[in-house]
Amino acid sequence: MMGPTSAPLWVLLGLVKAELGDFQKHALRWGIPVSLAYIAFAVITGAVTVT
Repeated sequence: MMGPTSAPLWVLLGLVKAELGDFQKHALRWGIPVSLAYIAFAVITGAVTVT
């Protein structure tokens, strides 16, 4: 469903002539490792405790 909050995404995809699936693959390729690095850093510094 397309609403006012998703309009900028569709404009961006139209400007760069990319498909949504390609965009998601690229975003996940970077997003998952960066998120894991943030979590690891938080555990190492003690900001998050693992019990």
